Amino acid sequence: MKNIMNNRLLMLIVIMAGVLSMLSNSCKKENKINEAATLPVLKSGSVNRTLLSPQNITDTSGRFYVENETTPMNAAYMCVRWQDDTSHSGNAISISPSYNPESYSGYTPPTPLTSWQKGEFNDSINGSPIFQLNGTNGGMLMNSWFTTYQTIVGGGQNTVYEYKFSNSSSPWSTSTSVLWVQADLKLPWFANWDNNGNGIKPVGQLSYDIYLNDITINKVLCIIVNAYDNRTAVPTEYVGTDTYTYFASTRFGGTKYSTPNQYSASWRNTTWGTYSFYRAEITRQNVINIATDINAQYGQNFSLNPNNYVLTSAGILQETFREQGDQISMGSSFRDFSIYENY
Repeated sequence: MKNIMNNRLLMLIVIMAGVLSMLSNSCKKENKINEAATLPVLKSGSVNRTLLSPQNITDTSGRFYVENETTPMNAAYMCVRWQDDTSHSGNAISISPSYNPESYSGYTPPTPLTSWQKGEFNDSINGSPIFQLNGTNGGMLMNSWFTTYQTIVGGGQNTVYEYKFSNSSSPWSTSTSVLWVQADLKLPWFANWDNNGNGIKPVGQLSYDIYLNDITINKVLCIIVNAYDNRTAVPTEYVGTDTYTYFASTRFGGTKYSTPNQYSASWRNTTWGTYSFYRAEITRQNVINIATDINAQYGQNFSLNPNNYVLTSAGILQETFREQGDQISMGSSFRDFSIYENY
């Protein structure tokens, strides 16, 4: 359907090898509810202000979108960007697939599966893309074999579970405040194909994205906190621009633009099959470092006072990058995404 038979057979062999590996490493079938319960958000002697509690999705109406569609305020949603097969009718979320992609995304929603899943195809053999939401859980299976290659300005093909705030407030309302963005994350599946043979393999990343508006100049900046990147090298911290927005890129374990949290898992470049607790911590000094470096590198005038920043949106971002001809497949899941000001 998508490529010559040899490519399809190669993809199937790699997928089956991955599934068998996951099964061999899981002799005991764990209870999904008890895999790794989210840790208590409070630490001794501190106070939490809840900015976003885990969102309970009981109906997927108005919860799935594709690129260039208007997404809602004050509601959790999933946006699937640039993953359409343009030779096929519909778009990346036009049907409700019935197959169970747990081997790839790590999540099985309640039955009927069609009530909680969106996609464009229903191909269990080749792992067609599926996007899942139910309760406080979600899953993302991206597979570029089922998408038309296109040049994307400012990033790659991506899926984001996100929440946008209409009434924003500063997460740094006190002198000791820190911002916590947290969830349980799982990434059981990754495969890539350097089909053009130039040695540059496709890249997959799983991160939190945090958007802040500087109310003194009404300009947004973004903080990307990377939990997974398939490349060997540990990501460096840097500031940049994607053409539309200035951003700071950090990782779990970074120290300049984020702060390690004692309860959080660390950055990975290998897959993991059970939930791990990931808490991104952004301090007042982290915000000052970000604004200082963006201003210096790009001649901007972002405020150096964290009180002047309000949280406009945050989410879980799965993004892939590939050259024309190359392919990539990646699956992850999450639960209990939430945001707090701790002081």
